[in-house]
Amino acid sequence: MLMLFVLLPVFLLSLLASGIGILISGKGRRLGVAKTIGLLYAVGFALMVVLVVVFFTIGWITSPMEVDHSDVIGNYKVDKNMFAGADADWQHEHFLMTITPQDTLILRSLDGEGNWHSFKRRIIPVRGVYSDLWHFETEGDTAEHHILMNTPTLHRQQWSFYYSFRSPRFGTVFFRKE
Repeated sequence: MLMLFVLLPVFLLSLLASGIGILISGKGRRLGVAKTIGLLYAVGFALMVVLVVVFFTIGWITSPMEVDHSDVIGNYKVDKNMFAGADADWQHEHFLMTITPQDTLILRSLDGEGNWHSFKRRIIPVRGVYSDLWHFETEGDTAEHHILMNTPTLHRQQWSFYYSFRSPRFGTVFFRKE
């Protein structure tokens, strides 16, 4: 829109002014004035190309990454740096999460006796979005582990991503891929 309503009219006005400038210059100076104006247009065009490339590169670098299915598959640990402290350290040691290629989330929980327990939830992929999003079949199922009651939120950053799960016992639990 900026190009259509601002840059194009300014360019057309500058062409009109350049043409008038060439015409009112004396016969002997017209070629020199035309060369100077042509050089100014060439420099302006080159600067515009450089600015477009710079802005495109900055936008690409600072935009969140696109997360596809192969990025999501793998093992996750609680990110104890999100809210550092004793609770985060305890969660980091007691919970592991795996997302399988068969669209299953497996949460492993360590109990007080040192035994690991597994909780599985089927993931339903959400199609038609630019990042690999999903939700649980049974949202709010209290029969499962409290961390798996609600579908997590995918948080994308420039070069990484993480999931946040809302838990009625812990508040928010953050899982980052190992």
